Amino acid sequence: MNKLAMARGKAYALDCVAYLGIATATVPLGILAYRAGWGEQRGAVLAMSAIPPVIATVLAARQESGPERSTWGKRRQGLVVAGKRSIQVGFGRALLRNTIKIAIPWQIGHTLAVGAAFGGFEDRDPTTIVASVLTYVGLGVLIGSVLYGEGRGVHDRLAHTRVLAEA
Repeated sequence: MNKLAMARGKAYALDCVAYLGIATATVPLGILAYRAGWGEQRGAVLAMSAIPPVIATVLAARQESGPERSTWGKRRQGLVVAGKRSIQVGFGRALLRNTIKIAIPWQIGHTLAVGAAFGGFEDRDPTTIVASVLTYVGLGVLIGSVLYGEGRGVHDRLAHTRVLAEA
Protein backbone atom coordinates (compact mmCIF):
# COMPACT_ATOMS: atom_id res chain seq x y z
CA MET A 1 0.00 0.00 0.00
CA ASN A 2 1.21 3.51 -0.80
CA LYS A 3 2.50 5.39 2.25
CA LEU A 4 0.11 8.34 1.74
CA ALA A 5 -2.97 6.21 0.97
CA MET A 6 -4.37 6.31 4.50
CA ALA A 7 -3.85 10.06 4.87
CA ARG A 8 -5.43 10.63 1.44
CA GLY A 9 -8.41 8.48 2.40
CA LYS A 10 -8.91 10.43 5.62
CA ALA A 11 -8.55 13.72 3.75
CA TYR A 12 -11.17 12.68 1.21
CA ALA A 13 -13.54 11.59 3.99
CA LEU A 14 -13.15 15.00 5.64
CA ASP A 15 -13.76 16.72 2.32
CA CYS A 16 -16.89 14.63 1.83
CA VAL A 17 -18.29 16.16 5.04
CA ALA A 18 -17.97 19.57 3.36
CA TYR A 19 -19.55 18.19 0.17
CA LEU A 20 -22.44 16.89 2.26
CA GLY A 21 -22.88 20.45 3.52
CA ILE A 22 -23.06 21.67 -0.09
CA ALA A 23 -25.66 19.03 -0.93
CA THR A 24 -27.66 19.92 2.19
CA ALA A 25 -27.59 23.61 1.27
CA THR A 26 -29.32 22.77 -2.02
CA VAL A 27 -32.26 21.04 -0.30
CA PRO A 28 -34.44 24.19 -0.33
CA LEU A 29 -33.89 24.43 -4.09
CA GLY A 30 -34.95 20.79 -4.42
CA ILE A 31 -38.09 21.40 -2.38
CA LEU A 32 -39.03 24.35 -4.58
CA ALA A 33 -38.40 22.31 -7.73
CA TYR A 34 -40.47 19.41 -6.40
CA ARG A 35 -43.37 21.74 -5.55
CA ALA A 36 -43.16 23.17 -9.07
CA GLY A 37 -43.69 19.64 -10.45
CA TRP A 38 -40.13 18.99 -11.57
CA GLY A 39 -39.90 15.92 -9.33
CA GLU A 40 -41.90 13.92 -11.86
CA GLN A 41 -39.45 14.67 -14.68
CA ARG A 42 -36.41 12.41 -14.68
CA GLY A 43 -34.30 14.85 -16.73
CA ALA A 44 -35.04 17.73 -14.38
CA VAL A 45 -34.15 15.67 -11.31
CA LEU A 46 -30.91 14.54 -12.95
CA ALA A 47 -30.02 18.12 -13.95
CA MET A 48 -30.73 19.40 -10.43
CA SER A 49 -28.61 16.61 -8.96
CA ALA A 50 -25.59 17.95 -10.88
CA ILE A 51 -25.52 21.20 -8.91
CA PRO A 52 -23.76 19.95 -5.73
CA PRO A 53 -21.01 18.02 -7.57
CA VAL A 54 -20.26 21.00 -9.81
CA ILE A 55 -20.02 23.33 -6.80
CA ALA A 56 -17.82 20.84 -4.91
CA THR A 57 -15.57 20.34 -7.94
CA VAL A 58 -15.01 24.05 -8.52
CA LEU A 59 -14.45 24.65 -4.79
CA ALA A 60 -11.85 21.87 -4.59
CA ALA A 61 -10.11 23.13 -7.73
CA ARG A 62 -9.92 26.68 -6.32
CA GLN A 63 -8.47 25.38 -3.06
CA GLU A 64 -5.89 23.12 -4.73
CA SER A 65 -4.77 25.80 -7.19
CA GLY A 66 -4.62 28.49 -4.50
CA PRO A 67 -1.85 29.34 -2.08
CA GLU A 68 -2.79 26.53 0.34
CA ARG A 69 -2.49 23.96 -2.51
CA SER A 70 -4.95 21.69 -0.73
CA THR A 71 -8.56 21.13 0.19
CA TRP A 72 -9.79 21.45 3.73
CA GLY A 73 -9.34 17.70 4.32
CA LYS A 74 -5.86 17.56 2.81
CA ARG A 75 -4.72 20.48 5.01
CA ARG A 76 -5.81 18.57 8.10
CA GLN A 77 -3.82 15.54 6.93
CA GLY A 78 -0.70 17.55 6.02
CA LEU A 79 -1.05 16.96 2.28
CA VAL A 80 -0.66 19.27 -0.71
CA VAL A 81 -1.30 18.94 -4.45
CA ALA A 82 1.60 19.67 -6.77
CA GLY A 83 2.24 19.48 -10.48
CA LYS A 84 4.29 16.67 -11.90
CA ARG A 85 7.30 19.01 -12.12
CA SER A 86 6.14 22.10 -10.26
CA ILE A 87 4.98 23.04 -6.79
CA GLN A 88 1.89 25.00 -7.85
CA VAL A 89 -1.02 23.64 -9.89
CA GLY A 90 -3.01 25.96 -12.14
CA PHE A 91 -6.79 26.20 -11.87
CA GLY A 92 -7.37 24.37 -15.17
CA ARG A 93 -5.31 21.38 -14.11
CA ALA A 94 -6.92 21.34 -10.65
CA LEU A 95 -10.35 21.54 -12.28
CA LEU A 96 -9.56 18.57 -14.54
CA ARG A 97 -8.24 16.60 -11.54
CA ASN A 98 -11.35 17.26 -9.47
CA THR A 99 -13.76 16.72 -12.35
CA ILE A 100 -12.36 13.20 -12.69
CA LYS A 101 -12.26 12.64 -8.92
CA ILE A 102 -15.47 14.35 -7.77
CA ALA A 103 -17.90 15.47 -10.48
CA ILE A 104 -17.89 12.45 -12.78
CA PRO A 105 -18.20 9.71 -10.11
CA TRP A 106 -20.73 11.71 -8.11
CA GLN A 107 -22.91 12.39 -11.14
CA ILE A 108 -22.68 8.79 -12.38
CA GLY A 109 -23.86 7.79 -8.91
CA HIS A 110 -26.72 10.28 -9.22
CA THR A 111 -27.60 8.84 -12.62
CA LEU A 112 -27.80 5.42 -10.99
CA ALA A 113 -29.89 6.68 -8.05
CA VAL A 114 -32.28 8.69 -10.21
CA GLY A 115 -32.62 5.81 -12.64
CA ALA A 116 -33.40 3.42 -9.79
CA ALA A 117 -35.93 5.86 -8.30
CA PHE A 118 -37.70 6.08 -11.66
CA GLY A 119 -37.84 2.28 -12.06
CA GLY A 120 -34.74 1.88 -14.20
CA PHE A 121 -33.86 -1.59 -12.94
CA GLU A 122 -37.41 -2.87 -13.27
CA ASP A 123 -37.63 -1.44 -16.81
CA ARG A 124 -34.11 -2.67 -17.64
CA ASP A 125 -33.17 0.86 -18.59
CA PRO A 126 -29.72 0.75 -20.24
CA THR A 127 -28.67 4.10 -18.72
CA THR A 128 -29.39 2.87 -15.19
CA ILE A 129 -27.61 -0.43 -15.76
CA VAL A 130 -24.53 1.20 -17.33
CA ALA A 131 -24.45 3.79 -14.52
CA SER A 132 -24.58 0.94 -12.00
CA VAL A 133 -21.58 -0.80 -13.54
CA LEU A 134 -19.64 2.45 -14.00
CA THR A 135 -20.28 3.52 -10.40
CA TYR A 136 -18.67 0.47 -8.85
CA VAL A 137 -15.94 -0.13 -11.43
CA GLY A 138 -15.04 3.56 -11.45
CA LEU A 139 -14.81 3.76 -7.67
CA GLY A 140 -12.68 0.61 -7.61
CA VAL A 141 -10.27 2.04 -10.19
CA LEU A 142 -10.04 5.44 -8.48
CA ILE A 143 -9.44 3.94 -5.04
CA GLY A 144 -7.16 1.14 -6.25
CA SER A 145 -4.95 3.53 -8.18
CA VAL A 146 -4.34 5.60 -5.02
CA LEU A 147 -3.70 2.57 -2.81
CA TYR A 148 -1.06 0.82 -4.88
CA GLY A 149 2.12 1.64 -6.74
CA GLU A 150 3.13 5.30 -6.83
CA GLY A 151 -0.18 6.23 -5.24
CA ARG A 152 -1.10 8.53 -8.10
CA GLY A 153 -4.77 8.16 -8.79
CA VAL A 154 -6.25 8.14 -12.26
CA HIS A 155 -7.20 11.77 -11.66
CA ASP A 156 -3.57 12.60 -10.78
CA ARG A 157 -2.21 10.82 -13.84
CA LEU A 158 -4.62 12.49 -16.26
CA ALA A 159 -4.09 15.96 -14.76
CA HIS A 160 -0.32 15.48 -14.32
CA THR A 161 -0.51 16.12 -10.58
CA ARG A 162 0.65 14.40 -7.43
CA VAL A 163 -0.22 14.56 -3.75
CA LEU A 164 2.68 15.07 -1.38
CA ALA A 165 3.20 15.21 2.35
CA GLU A 166 3.63 18.87 3.24
CA ALA A 167 7.27 19.63 3.90
